[in-house]
Amino acid sequence: MGAAALVCSPLLLAPGTANAKPVSVSSRAATPMLTATLTGKTIKVSGPSKLRPGRVRMSVSGKGVVELAMFRSGYDAADFAADVNKFGAKNDVKALKHALANTTILGGFEGGGSGTLVLPKAGSYTPFSLGDKGVVLGDPIMVKGAKRKSATPSTDGRIIAKAGLSWGGSSTLPAKGRLLFKNRGNTGVPHFIAMQQVQEGTTTDQVLEYFQSGDQGQPSWGLPAGLETGSISPGKSVTVNYDLPPGQYVVMCFFPDPTMGGMPHAFMGMLEMIHLT
Repeated sequence: MGAAALVCSPLLLAPGTANAKPVSVSSRAATPMLTATLTGKTIKVSGPSKLRPGRVRMSVSGKGVVELAMFRSGYDAADFAADVNKFGAKNDVKALKHALANTTILGGFEGGGSGTLVLPKAGSYTPFSLGDKGVVLGDPIMVKGAKRKSATPSTDGRIIAKAGLSWGGSSTLPAKGRLLFKNRGNTGVPHFIAMQQVQEGTTTDQVLEYFQSGDQGQPSWGLPAGLETGSISPGKSVTVNYDLPPGQYVVMCFFPDPTMGGMPHAFMGMLEMIHLT
């Protein structure tokens, strides 16, 4: 995963839509497991036949990031796709704001990745991915019944999105493990993690200078290893399983800021250096 590729926010994409029909997925005594398979045109989710609210495990296969969203009454997946695609095609910030006002994003994982997320209440949850041709949708997952009791899995460290477009949490993590990613409730906007290995000694000022320069080439400080998560709305959290080479990493978010004309958060300084050991 190169730095140039990460500059493309998941919402800065060309138009494209997909239609969705409800399907049921469900729970078992242990934490339920959902498996999402992303193709070029759709997302297929398999799992138990009855799913109650609560924490679920999720793994993703395919090229891209699969996320789960819940929409307000009167707003649906087609509306969401139309708004996001309009923003991607025309930098229509009004459409972006409309999407965010009507959508709760609960997180997700890149292809080959896995972790846990929480389905907070009964209702319909839509899997989506943002690709080269715009939004790809899967059939909604129907969640029914009372919320299951489920503890947060043990983690090896935390990455916290904070108000003021800043990062908090652990400065050091093991190279292989499970991290908690949380978006604090007062941030006002969704965030996601784009974490890339960099040359030892690289500074956030160097990274910011690269982004603001508009350079599309591979930066001298960039190394191939990294990971990406789905976005999470304020007040939400996920756990993320990872296995990366030891070294220095820059933690970034490229979510487009609705108050700054859709500028990616990393371009506004949402950068932090951490080490994996």
